[in-house]
Amino acid sequence: MARDFESRLAGARSAYERNDTHAALRELDRARAVAFKERDEEKLRRVLDFAEGSLSRDEQTEIERESVVYAGRQNLRQLSRRRALLAGQSWEDPFPDLETPQAHTRTFISRGVKFWIGVGVLLAAVLVAAFVAALIAGAFSSSDAALRLRVRNDTADRVAVDWCETVACDGDFDPLGTWHLDPGEYVRIDLSADDVVDLFVVKGMTTERACLPVRVDRTYEELSGRETVVVVRTSEATRCPGEIVTPRPAV
Repeated sequence: MARDFESRLAGARSAYERNDTHAALRELDRARAVAFKERDEEKLRRVLDFAEGSLSRDEQTEIERESVVYAGRQNLRQLSRRRALLAGQSWEDPFPDLETPQAHTRTFISRGVKFWIGVGVLLAAVLVAAFVAALIAGAFSSSDAALRLRVRNDTADRVAVDWCETVACDGDFDPLGTWHLDPGEYVRIDLSADDVVDLFVVKGMTTERACLPVRVDRTYEELSGRETVVVVRTSEATRCPGEIVTPRPAV
């Protein structure tokens, strides 16, 4: 173990003389670990002397040097406390300020990493701005975008058509009331392009009530022109809850 410590320390000196501070500090830290395992305070002091006297070449090696110094001092504290305890003596902290924030807690960030962090922050800012812009645009455009729909009575019966929120159609959702359509008549209504499906309930004079769920958003997205009027027919209504119907351009 003694030769292992000496070889580690010699390796650190050799690397330092080659101006390879990173490799030197790596070997020095390994020598520190060996000295602590041997509980050899003198060897730990040799490690500390080396680390404290070495010159850092850049920010990264300065952080590594400070880390070795901190670890060495911490090890010496532990061993001196153990020695005092075994001897039944009071312990005096050789490094009373070791608990204060030190530079060993820093993390090295290379220029390349800093560059990409900057790029990431910039992209994030752009994405956030785009998202906010999209929300604002959506708030103004979506409310105005509408599917121009005709509901045509193509049956031989007079029918009542309600625009409902549920199949029960028992609320006060319909702001336009009930439409009564004679054969061949139609009603025109604008549906918000944000809606997925809007429901119409159809009741004939001689037929049972039926449901006419109309696909809105996809129909609007697939229009060649936003002003295009589309149509659904009351004959397409089926037994509630009904099968979704895709409107077709009116002719």
